[in-house]
Amino acid sequence: MKFLLLLLFSAMNVVTLSAQKLTVIVTDIEADKGVLMVGVCNNEKDFPDTFFRGEKVKITGETMTVTFSDLPQGVYAVAVYQDENENERLDKTPAGIPKEKYGFSNDQKIPNYKKSTFTFDKDTTVNIKLTSIKHSNSDENSTKNGNNSY
Repeated sequence: MKFLLLLLFSAMNVVTLSAQKLTVIVTDIEADKGVLMVGVCNNEKDFPDTFFRGEKVKITGETMTVTFSDLPQGVYAVAVYQDENENERLDKTPAGIPKEKYGFSNDQKIPNYKKSTFTFDKDTTVNIKLTSIKHSNSDENSTKNGNNSY
């Protein structure tokens, strides 16, 4: 009988843990341009290119909310980019400068896993404001000609 009660209690804890949600609110989106790629990363090696969990969402406004359900407890970082041409990659100049808007958890402007991480042990909301790096065609042309200085 004690074994059955312990088993039932354990099962209830699993259900409670799996019900946690991570809500990602993304702002400063260029409305109606492509899709939003939202990724939850759980290790430094893969950040920000490979997602533990990811969502591709059609953009419908300047602010969007993406919810991840049944996410296990852990330490995560979130990476987001606005895939304007829907090619499922963050387009960059030859110098590696992003051409599309992007953002990371904890208001990070560069991909730094340790600075972007947060502990997920209960329902959590992460706010990410997309940013972009201004570059000109002359920057791209100078890079193509071998001049990488800015």
